[in-house]
Amino acid sequence: MIVDDHRLFVDALALLLGHDERLQVIGTASDGPTAIELVVDGAAEVAVIDVRMPEVDGLETARRLRKRSPDTSVILVTGLDEPKLVDQAREAGAVALLKKGALHDQLKEAIIAAVSASLKGERSAPAL
Repeated sequence: MIVDDHRLFVDALALLLGHDERLQVIGTASDGPTAIELVVDGAAEVAVIDVRMPEVDGLETARRLRKRSPDTSVILVTGLDEPKLVDQAREAGAVALLKKGALHDQLKEAIIAAVSASLKGERSAPAL
């Protein structure tokens, strides 16, 4: 699941992830509440969520999602450079916080690590 209020970013990320046979994008959303419903309904293993979105930001979306779907790993992405964001992401239950500018292989590997950790019964991937 990809969640971002910028459609161009969502489409580009879905295209990037779609080129890897290990990954399948099951849906996209432009806001947190919609994303939570889609993740729960689709039993998504991983949700990639932008930190800054209108109304309900990515941190709050991650918190709510972890309550509704504790087996879903959350990877937060940001274009911001805020040192406190790492701690906030961890507190929100994210397994990784990645910069949008460095997403290509880093994001794919973080998703695979999160799914692998989940299959082993572990809570998180070592990316925060």
